[in-house]
Order: sequence, then C-alpha cells, then structure tokens
Amino acid sequence: MNVAEARARLGKTLRRRRPTQDRVFAVATKPHIQLEALHGLARALAGGEFRARSLLERACAAVAQGFGFERVGIVRYFPESRTLVPFAGHGLVPAEVGALPSSLPIDAFAAFGRSLATGEAEFVADPVDDNLPREVADRFGIGSFVIVPLLSEGRSLGFMTCDQRGEPFELDRSSLELLTTFGALIAAFLERAIAHGELRRLNELKGQFAALASHELRTPVAAIYGAAQTLDLRGDDLTPEQRAQLREVLSQQSKRLFELVENLLDLSRLEADSIRVSPAQTLVADRLREIIGSLSDGNGVVLDAAEDLAAVIDPQAFDRIVSNLLGNALRHGAPPVVVSAARVDADLCVTIEDHGNGVPAEFVGSLFERFTRGTTSASEGAGLGLSIAQSYTRAHGGTLRYEPVEPHGARFRLVLPAGSDGLRSVT
Repeated sequence: MNVAEARARLGKTLRRRRPTQDRVFAVATKPHIQLEALHGLARALAGGEFRARSLLERACAAVAQGFGFERVGIVRYFPESRTLVPFAGHGLVPAEVGALPSSLPIDAFAAFGRSLATGEAEFVADPVDDNLPREVADRFGIGSFVIVPLLSEGRSLGFMTCDQRGEPFELDRSSLELLTTFGALIAAFLERAIAHGELRRLNELKGQFAALASHELRTPVAAIYGAAQTLDLRGDDLTPEQRAQLREVLSQQSKRLFELVENLLDLSRLEADSIRVSPAQTLVADRLREIIGSLSDGNGVVLDAAEDLAAVIDPQAFDRIVSNLLGNALRHGAPPVVVSAARVDADLCVTIEDHGNGVPAEFVGSLFERFTRGTTSASEGAGLGLSIAQSYTRAHGGTLRYEPVEPHGARFRLVLPAGSDGLRSVT
C-alpha cells in the first residue's frame, strides 16, 4: 500500500459512522504515514510567506491533510488575561468563522487548562463529559476534539484544535505524541515569525510615528501658537467676538493636542507591555456620566444604565476604552449617540451606538489596526483610538467588536468580565 492509499485509509478511519451506530473508530497511524505527515508539516512551515498568520494557516492545512481532520484551528493565548483569541484555521466554512467569538477565557474549556498544565496534546472523546454545555457543543458543532499546546521553551504561544466537525473519533497514544511534537515544531516557527513580524512592525511604526509627529502634532501646535500670538500682539485691536473666537480655537486645539498625547502615551505603554489591570468596585453609571461630560456638552448623547449598577473593573482601562469609543462616535457618527450598560450573567456589557453612516464594509477588517483612519469628512485623529481600546479590552480579559446598525449607524459592544461577584447593586 503506497502513501496516498494509506492517507486515504487514514481519512476514512478518522471519520465516524453516523450517531445511530454503536462505535467509533480508533486512529492508529502507521510509522510511514506519521513520517509523511511530519514531512508535510515541515514543507508547509518552511515554504511560503514568513508571516505568523499565513504560516499558521499552512500548518493547519498540513495537519488536516496528514491526519485527515476536517477542521484545524489555532488560537493565540495571552497569559496575562488568560484569554484565547482565534487566529488561523483550515476547513472552516464562513458560517463557522462568523460564529467564532473574538476571544474567550481559557477556563471556558477545561481541556485547554489540562493541555497547558501537562504540555501535551489532550484528547476529549465527548465534550459533554468534559463539562462543556451541550448547547455550546451544538452551537459550534463540537464532537470529539484534540487540543495541542504550542509551547516554545516552556512559554505557551497558543493552542491547535483539531476535530471532525461534530463527529466523534478516537486517537491512539502514538498519534497524540506526534501531535504534541507537531505543536512544538509549529511553536518554534511561530516564535520566529512573531519576532520577525515585531521587527517589521516596529520599523513601520517608526515611519508612521514620524508622519504623525510631523502632521498630527504640528497642526494643533501651530493653531495654538498662532492664536496665542495674535492675542498677545493684537489683542487690544480685536473685537470681543474675535477674541472669543481665538479663545475657542485655543480650547479646541489644546483638547485635541491633549488627546493625541494621551494616545501616544497609551501606545508607548502598550508597546512596552506595561499595562496592568487593577479591578476595583466601580459605579458604572457615574463613570459613564463623567466620560460623557468630558467629551461633550451632553446634547445628542443618551445614557441608559441603572444608577445602582456596579462592576469590579479597572477604572483607568474602562475610561480609556469608553473614551475612545465615544470620541469616535461623536467625531465620525451622528446623533443620537446611545451609551448603555447592563449586567449579562457575570459580565459587564457596554454598547456605544451612533446613527451615522456606519463603517464601510471594506474598512471593517482593519478597523482596530493602528494608524488606520476612515475616509470621512471628520478626518482628524491619529488612527489610534480603536486600536488602543481593543488593547485595553484584551488586557482586561474582555472582548470588543463592531456591529452595523440598521438602517444605518455603528455599534461597538464591549464585554468585560468581573467574576462571580463582579456585578451587583449598590444601595
């Protein structure tokens, strides 16, 4: 039997019979098939573009082909917030991609924690037996699955997940050991790709920062200097209306300069990985009211939050997230802007919704990237606000996503975890 025939037989072996049948098949890969699978992975990792996402997509395809899995995905792991973020995959249909959460806590699946603790591939024959709610298994079409840690020198970069799109199957010990080896090999290449990408990104940031400093900072500084000089040299010759106009310019441009400097400081902290989340009991409505008052005169902004709603969250991170989202809505959207907050189980859910033109479809994919700005009439800003909001959200272990509003408008939905006692009424 040649390799092609062996692989075809392996694919058939992995596939489960229908649920009405009594048994599933165990995968027992033979040495020459394992060797061919390893060669396939090595070729996938060594060839093509050396960027993290494209590299991982090739790795997923190679694992799927070598083992006969229908779906293979890779999630990045952020230990500071114990958060998993879907990153690359193979075999997922558009509906499945759309159902994926932007992030989820590692504790949502016990198998991830076990795989992280042991450093080995973890096989789950029945997700319900692994304390995964049936509705979750049905929603994402999860049957038997494998979790493979991506470990490099003891550091977890993420996990690889493999399954048969809801079908149960079995794996023998040698297959699990081989998948663990695959995870280590993928992690080694991924770490190099991350380092390579980081150098490339830093070089790009240098150019972007130079452009920002030469334009975005110069504009408000020049306006402030010009208004101050005019008041100083010709103040006595100006009418009260003209002086009021110059003072308004000073106020507006000083505020714009302050926002730019704040964003640059946030950017520097994010680059240095120096953000630390310190949750504290916070009255949400009061906090939101202060943010709204600092960004607008209140006209056109509607607050919908119970006065006694409280959450255990980091006040500074919350302020930076909501301030950037609300500022973006006021700058690019149209009234009314609705800011709402509510308790959803153990999470705090905050939405900022405006009724402007929304985000063009071609721009949605890069919405949270740094130095990215839409082509709107209000083109001020450095293109940092949404990226910073996303980074603070992830540092807090939460999620932030954009949703279009019908018939037109933009909605940003922020979800921050607060623990089992994180949200409660305060009397």
